[in-house]
Amino acid sequence: MVLIISSYRSLLKDLAAFLKEAFPDIEIDKAFHDVEGIKKIEENSTYDMIISDWDSYGYVNGLAILKKVRANPIIWDTPFIIITEKQDKESVLACVKAGVTGFITKPALSQTIDEKTFYEKLKPFIAQISQGAGDIK
Repeated sequence: MVLIISSYRSLLKDLAAFLKEAFPDIEIDKAFHDVEGIKKIEENSTYDMIISDWDSYGYVNGLAILKKVRANPIIWDTPFIIITEKQDKESVLACVKAGVTGFITKPALSQTIDEKTFYEKLKPFIAQISQGAGDIK
C-alpha cells in the first residue's frame, strides 16, 4: 500500500488517479495533512511506500514526516519520496541527510506533477508492489 500526503486536494486526487492508472494493482491511502499522515503511519506500519509533499501551506512538512519515519525502528526503511518545488542545494541535501529515497521536483508555482518523471522515479518500487513481491523494504 502507498500513502500519499499533501494538503493540495487536487494533487492528492490527481496523484492517486495517476498511480491507479499506471499501476492498477496497488492500493492507495491518502492523508490531507501531516498530522493525519503521521497518525496513519503510526496505525499502519505496513506501507510499502510513502509519498509526501515537502511543504503545503503549513499543513504538511514532508521533511519532518521523513525524519519521524526514519526514527521509527519498525518503519525506518520504508521508501519515502518527497515532492517539492524546492530546487536549492540545501533542501536537496536536507532530504538526503534525512534518508529520502527519492526527490521529485514539481514545476515551479504549480501543484501539478510531470507524470513521465514521476512514473520513471516510482516505477522500480511500484513494480515490486504490483508483482506481489511482498515487502520491498
